[in-house]
Amino acid sequence: MAGPPRPAVAAPQGGRRTVNNRKNFVAIQMKAHAWIDEGIEQCLDNLQKGAVNTIWAYTYDWEMGPRNTPGGTIPLPDHGKYGDPAFHGGAFFNYDAKYFRGTILSDFRSPDFGANWDVIAEVAPKAKARGMDFFCWDYNNESRRMMQNMPNAAKTAEVDVYGRRMIGPCFNHPDYRAHQIGKIESYLRQYPNEVAGIAWGCERQGPFQNVMGGGWTSEGIGCFCEHCRAKARERGISADRARTGYIEFARLIRAAAQDQRPADGYFVTFWRMLLEYPEILAWEKLWTDSYHEVRSELYGAAKTIAPEKPFGFHIMQNMTFSPFYRAEEDYSKTKNYADYLKLATYNNAGGPRMKAYLDRLSATLFHDAKPDDFVQFYYKLMNYQEGPYETLNTRGLTPDYLAREVKRARASTGPDVKLYPGVDIDVPTRQTDKRTKPDDVRKSVRAAFDAGADGVVLAREYVEMWMANLSAAGETLREIFARRG
Repeated sequence: MAGPPRPAVAAPQGGRRTVNNRKNFVAIQMKAHAWIDEGIEQCLDNLQKGAVNTIWAYTYDWEMGPRNTPGGTIPLPDHGKYGDPAFHGGAFFNYDAKYFRGTILSDFRSPDFGANWDVIAEVAPKAKARGMDFFCWDYNNESRRMMQNMPNAAKTAEVDVYGRRMIGPCFNHPDYRAHQIGKIESYLRQYPNEVAGIAWGCERQGPFQNVMGGGWTSEGIGCFCEHCRAKARERGISADRARTGYIEFARLIRAAAQDQRPADGYFVTFWRMLLEYPEILAWEKLWTDSYHEVRSELYGAAKTIAPEKPFGFHIMQNMTFSPFYRAEEDYSKTKNYADYLKLATYNNAGGPRMKAYLDRLSATLFHDAKPDDFVQFYYKLMNYQEGPYETLNTRGLTPDYLAREVKRARASTGPDVKLYPGVDIDVPTRQTDKRTKPDDVRKSVRAAFDAGADGVVLAREYVEMWMANLSAAGETLREIFARRG
């Protein structure tokens, strides 16, 4: 089924002059079950201890377990309750079906907290009474739960090189694009007085990085559905050669896992493969361009309806680890369709995550070497000055890592796009890894503003945070704002 016509992207220069950006922006991500478990007023009391003035409330989400569920990997902090392992997912607001007439993805209301519980209607007025803004946090990661619980979702799923359905919807599927635009229209047209802005997030990657593996990657190499193949034909790309190239690439990665070194080594063999099958990178670019297209279309739709309301994007942390993903998430292009960017710069959890990424590089393309062999070269590539590989997981990354990411983003976006780095407050790690302490939070908050950030997002989730760390953020933010006036 074809979706509605794609909207033109609003010209950013004209639209940004009208955007109501809050000074001293401080946001936090709020899972839907937190409001139910602790009560709205109690949650708001706690958020204000952290100087929060903008709530990113999950209005659309398919993820619960194993995060914050009984027996899960994340311990419950000193507030709240565990989430329900039987979480269904979907929309936590009462959308009007008319905005989804152009798509088969029209039935996605979450039954988790009652058929009529509406997080926007319930929370936004109470937040507004305290001088706080309510943003719709529209979270769109791939999800097996979405494929199982949302009617027709599986029909829009990506297709891998072997013809199998994956667990993420295809960005080139017209029904999925129509579904995304319908949500934006519903937020802004149905709730004009409640919704002050929109945060859109999606942590997914293309086929090249899926083959590489590691964090944030999908199970499978896609997409090779009819819509992607049609787009490839328009670009003169052979889908068959792309499939063959990716199958060979995957074979090389499997060989690395078994220490079956090619005669010329892993990286040389990989580069030779690219020369033989340039379609590998062409297909990766097709995927990445499609992702950018979706985001720009959503921005255009939002600016057409409510140009004064901020619309921005969560940028996943792999942007700070992977030189490959960094090349594809080009801020100099992203700035054309964003009022703000939330950078996932979680430095405490970043140590274990970076170490895991270095392990993955050593297990795949750089399997000719160990992380100790190339970590200093890697730091130079990424412009970091961090500690030894062996202690990354126990020491975390320094606040300087966060500051450098803010400065790098600013160099590409210029002053028009607001930058809100994510300040790590108990972003989960293993019990043996770096854990957040109040002084860690204070240093990260100061580093963000010293680097020129326009605000911060206290991250990752309120339901994961210990109150001492949240309060440390609030104390530091109030000190900074008092000096700034």
